[in-house]
Amino acid sequence: MFAAAATGVWAVQRAFPEVGGEIALPVLEGEATVYRDAYGIPQIYADTAQDLFRAQGFVDAQDRFWQMHFNRLTTAGRLAEVFGQEQAETDVYLRTMGWRHVAEQEYDLLRPDTRAYLDAYAEGVNAYLGRRDGGERGLEFAVLSALAPDHEVQEWTAVDSLAWLKAMAWDLRGNMQHETERAALLASGIDRERVEELYPPYPEQEHRPIVDGGEISDGRFRADAGAAAPASDDGDA
Repeated sequence: MFAAAATGVWAVQRAFPEVGGEIALPVLEGEATVYRDAYGIPQIYADTAQDLFRAQGFVDAQDRFWQMHFNRLTTAGRLAEVFGQEQAETDVYLRTMGWRHVAEQEYDLLRPDTRAYLDAYAEGVNAYLGRRDGGERGLEFAVLSALAPDHEVQEWTAVDSLAWLKAMAWDLRGNMQHETERAALLASGIDRERVEELYPPYPEQEHRPIVDGGEISDGRFRADAGAAAPASDDGDA
């Protein structure tokens, strides 16, 4: 019983992110520093935008690569190859939506600096993948190797990121009908004040951002009183 419990704890904890010390990442052109506050939320600092995105990709992969991998399987309509033929109908629907196909076309239409940032982010994710394998990436991947032993976890690409943006846009479309109705009412000549009574603005003064205020001191983010907890002394990347 104890041995089984110890094995289970080890299987889970070996995928935990490294949050202390220094990590040498060849993809970085300079240095990047990651501080995590008392809630584990990272703040990332770097000398260049490219290194900032590389560090972000590395940290995101540390914290949630299974979610990232599952998301790209979803947008590509590839769930059946992992979870069985029961998901084939879902894959057909997702491929009909064409999120991955649109993302592949959109990549070449982006501004060069936007493509560079997306590529840098992917480099950071792949730097993490190059350091870990199998269950070291998460308990889910240990289970995955048993359920679908032939499934290969591929390197992350900019298109993977873009495809999930398409899925998020679809998911956040919930108020599209209200936005359309609001625009139509304004276009019809109805007074703006009356329209805003029907569609009131978001009460920003009542619902402040979770992290509000703070300053950077000695290269570290310091939250002020009443905001998020102060940053811890741990750093990574």
